[in-house]
Amino acid sequence: MDFKGLVDSFSQVAAVLSVELKGENDYGDVRLVEANDLYIASVHERGCEFVPGALYTSVIERDMTFEGMCYQCVRKNRPVHLYVEIEMFHSWLSNFVLPLHSDQEGIGYCLFTYEMMPQLDAAMLANSSAGMAEHVLKTCIRLRENPDFEEAMQGVIEDIRELCGAIHCCILTIDEERESCAIMCEAVQKESGHLPMKELMRPEFYNVVKTWPKAIEGDNCCVVLGEHDMRELEQLTPEWAATLKRDGVNSVVLYELKNNKRRYGYIWALDFETSRADMIKQILGTTTFILSAEIASHQMYHDMEEMSRTDLLTGVLNRNAMNNRIDNFDKDVLLQSGSFGVVFADVNGLKIMNDTNGHVAGDELLKKAAEVLADIFCGQEIYRAGGDEFVVLTNRISKEEFESSMDMLQKQQSLFSVGGVFREKGGDIRKMMQEADERMYEAKEAYYRAHPELPRR
Repeated sequence: MDFKGLVDSFSQVAAVLSVELKGENDYGDVRLVEANDLYIASVHERGCEFVPGALYTSVIERDMTFEGMCYQCVRKNRPVHLYVEIEMFHSWLSNFVLPLHSDQEGIGYCLFTYEMMPQLDAAMLANSSAGMAEHVLKTCIRLRENPDFEEAMQGVIEDIRELCGAIHCCILTIDEERESCAIMCEAVQKESGHLPMKELMRPEFYNVVKTWPKAIEGDNCCVVLGEHDMRELEQLTPEWAATLKRDGVNSVVLYELKNNKRRYGYIWALDFETSRADMIKQILGTTTFILSAEIASHQMYHDMEEMSRTDLLTGVLNRNAMNNRIDNFDKDVLLQSGSFGVVFADVNGLKIMNDTNGHVAGDELLKKAAEVLADIFCGQEIYRAGGDEFVVLTNRISKEEFESSMDMLQKQQSLFSVGGVFREKGGDIRKMMQEADERMYEAKEAYYRAHPELPRR
């Protein structure tokens, strides 16, 4: 076949590639065969040289998604289209791969062409099959009609698992600063024997997650369809490949959840119906775009809510959060009937610290006070109620535990004046706070009597 004449007939970049076919679900090298002048010029712009017969990796970095497109095209003898964001080029690419006739045993040929766009084309993203459009619309409706975000996301992931025919689907959120990850939602096929990630999750799993950008390699997804892809994955991220092999996973599609250049997490499907790989990639590609925006919006709301409840200096809860907690106390049946404690802790010497050493030293004293309270009352609610005053609300601890914590706190008398009240069967929260406050002031007066040289407050 006249491959050169074919590519030269295209008015946009075009190249012919060969795929070495091995067995039923495996392939070998993907090589460049011919290209038109526009494609060759684009290669030269990247500082590479087009050489007929060379591996495609001589002109671009290894891309498992691209290899999979070429293989699926020649193996199934049908066109493949994928619209994706390519991070390394800071662009969106509309990729087309078309099957070509081959008269060579074990070698398939395909024509590759693409259109590069600097920004997302919403019309292109929405231009899909009726089935795909239906799924994307269903996802949007789920996210809008249910005010419970996590419940809505659970419905979405269950839809995706069923659509992919996968054993397991999951959305994992990550915090790159804290180097941690968490399961947002997941769906497992019934009677599959596959354990949910929530039961398998370990803190060290983030070490595996950190390798996923290598698998994506500047793209926004990674697809493993068979033995060849798994071998490639072993080279890119052996930690993850080992985990998949250990769990007996044969196929994977992993998409990055990213919005405005910030990575929020990943969505994946394991052991899905590989015969529907093209459709699954298209649907997940579009759904991921929607979910990334939703998760980013939810995270922003959560961050703003946390800021409104958190004392920025000490990191504990602020007075606004305490007031809301007290207002809602009457609705909490557990606190009304169960054991509950209130502690008032006033920082000693803050005024003289500010007057003598400045506000920076005073701020450090308040930070230290918050750290001591968090250490003694680990897992309890700690509030900065005022300038030098902290309040601790405890629940689900025994009287003995409360008294032990109070003893430890009172030993910090050079730092705090404290007062506490405990009820084993609930009580009036406001009266308890008033009593604890009075006891704290009694301790404060005793402190000043013992240190007459110190100014009050």
